[in-house]
Amino acid sequence: MKVAIVGAGRAGGALALALREAGYEIAGIASRSMESARRLAELVGTEDYSDRPEVLVPSGDLVVLSVPDGVVPSVCARIAERGGFRRGQVVAHLSGALPSDVLSPAKEAGAYVLSMHPIQTLAEPETGARRLKGSYFTLEGDPEAVGVGRRLVEDMGGRALELPKGTKVLYHAALCVASNYFVALVDAAVGLLRAAGVEPDEGLKAVLPLLLGTLENLRELGLPHSLTGPIVRGDAGTVRAHLRALSEEVPEFLELYRTLGMYTLKVALRAGLDEKAAKEISALL
Repeated sequence: MKVAIVGAGRAGGALALALREAGYEIAGIASRSMESARRLAELVGTEDYSDRPEVLVPSGDLVVLSVPDGVVPSVCARIAERGGFRRGQVVAHLSGALPSDVLSPAKEAGAYVLSMHPIQTLAEPETGARRLKGSYFTLEGDPEAVGVGRRLVEDMGGRALELPKGTKVLYHAALCVASNYFVALVDAAVGLLRAAGVEPDEGLKAVLPLLLGTLENLRELGLPHSLTGPIVRGDAGTVRAHLRALSEEVPEFLELYRTLGMYTLKVALRAGLDEKAAKEISALL
């Protein structure tokens, strides 16, 4: 199967490299910038690149629109208007939030449409391609396109999850909580350490082993049994002390602590916290 990539950024580059390593032929690279298209084309070993996607798209059995979410519909429509899509192609985008329906101009041209989103952070092409192996991809779209997507994911060493139509926004919100909010929580922890007299660089280094240990617990023990700390132990005294210190020293973190604590109580109850201790901590929070 020949693959045409539209968009030479981090995600498109990582996917192009992963597909090439899985034995797929990269038919061409298109980008707004000829220079970025050329760089990725050299990286994946193709001589075909352009700043006019409609010129390269017809050569692909699979066309991947790896462009920012906000321009996926307009890029698709522009390629369709210029006759770039053909019947029987699979046209996919990599957006986590957008459904496959935004590719309707390609579908009207006879293509099958697919939303194919990797559940992975892709900072740059080479590292991203390695991370895609073993990662989950979510697939949503026409049955014919989902079948092709499932085969691609398996060939790259990934795992496929098929999403029902209409669920992409909730799915993407879940990933934001898992990844983006995780970074924000680490920033909050480093901020609290700074209030306790630890410089931010040293604070981040100090919590990283704790974070890695927590991730290992999640891998090995799953939910909810990875949860540790005062709430799951029913230690109301420590929670009370936390709240007092936050209120007096860094009140800007108090609401965050309360909100996360209330949700943590739900997890703790599933992990075996008794109702009496839960009610005491809930009243404190």
